[in-house]
Amino acid sequence: MQVIARMHLAAMLVVLLGAGLTPGLGRGSDNFDAATIRAQQAQLKSDAEARRGPFKDISESERAELSRQQDIVDRLTRDVNRTTELREAQQVELLNALEHISAIVNRAEDERLVCRRHRPTGSNRPTTTCRTVAQLRADRISVEQEVGRPRACSDAAFRNGSCF
Repeated sequence: MQVIARMHLAAMLVVLLGAGLTPGLGRGSDNFDAATIRAQQAQLKSDAEARRGPFKDISESERAELSRQQDIVDRLTRDVNRTTELREAQQVELLNALEHISAIVNRAEDERLVCRRHRPTGSNRPTTTCRTVAQLRADRISVEQEVGRPRACSDAAFRNGSCF
């Protein structure tokens, strides 16, 4: 079951990163089939409720988060046959929900991908960027350390008692 989840996630990531624009990608593949994803999530929900497999030691808060993420997956896949029918922002939301579910099931929060759609400065074309939780944490720590570091001022930059 976990391997299947990773295959779906990898396939969706390919779409999100632009390779999905290649003609023919995904045709004849179950990786984008919404019914397959819904069936997989139903099996995971059943296992979680019965406390089987990876869910035997799961906490109530993790179980609630799992259910919340599965509701997102269900909402997004309910009215489509293939995930490629979703708008790009919805594909990102679906990928994030599936990644969150995978992190709970595999107990691998640091490996969970977090994707976001944004418009880079100076561009009207939105792009999708994906980073792991561990990478985001390292970036945040780096910025916090940089902000806390005293700045060196040259004589020319020092005016009115502060650096510019």
